[in-house]
Amino acid sequence: MTSFTEHGHKAIRDRIPDILRDSGRDFAVKEISDPEFLLELERKLEEELAEYLESKEAEELADLLEVIYRIAELRGFSKEALESVRLKKRKESGGFEKNLILLNMADENRLCRGPPAASKEFPRVVFRPENSEVIEKYGVRMRIYTTRADSPNAAVLYQETESGHAEEFVHEKSDFLYYILEGSGTWIVEDREFEVRSGDVVVVPAGKRFWFRGNLKQICITAPAWDERYERHIRDIEL
Repeated sequence: MTSFTEHGHKAIRDRIPDILRDSGRDFAVKEISDPEFLLELERKLEEELAEYLESKEAEELADLLEVIYRIAELRGFSKEALESVRLKKRKESGGFEKNLILLNMADENRLCRGPPAASKEFPRVVFRPENSEVIEKYGVRMRIYTTRADSPNAAVLYQETESGHAEEFVHEKSDFLYYILEGSGTWIVEDREFEVRSGDVVVVPAGKRFWFRGNLKQICITAPAWDERYERHIRDIEL
């Protein structure tokens, strides 16, 4: 039995409303867009995996497959295409029948040598502008300081825009914290509008859809450090 997420809702199978109605239970459902439902399914994939790891039941494996097939469909892959990719990878790299694991040779060597001496390395402390990456994306110029390797708990970037961020998106793992250095604008979070100006701090929790408009200079901190795998495009915005 699956539980509700922290968002207070969950993706369900198509016949669940009929089953609930026949049982006389009160319930509410809402049909959402494909991009929104894709996000819910990818959350459910983690939930179903956790349930299988706890129960080890075939039913939970079947639930995983059902979610995977629908995710593939929403991303433009048919079951046949998915199976074709699986067979191609199997032909190139084999399956998992031999029960092989790849050993970390550094760990193996360390076990043979005994405990290592204390490391004298010190994490990087100063990140200079000339070593940052500068990109422009959806109307926002960004200077990205690649701090993740030294600070996985948070990352920082500087942003400038005359009009705003022309994309609504969501990040499933990181909170986004903005400090407004100059200018003013509007943040639209889950379709609610919030006016901001110089000196304000904006906090967008992980899992919330958002975009913003305005003439702004700002610092953005992501915690934990931003990881592209967990960011999802919702829609382009016409500013």
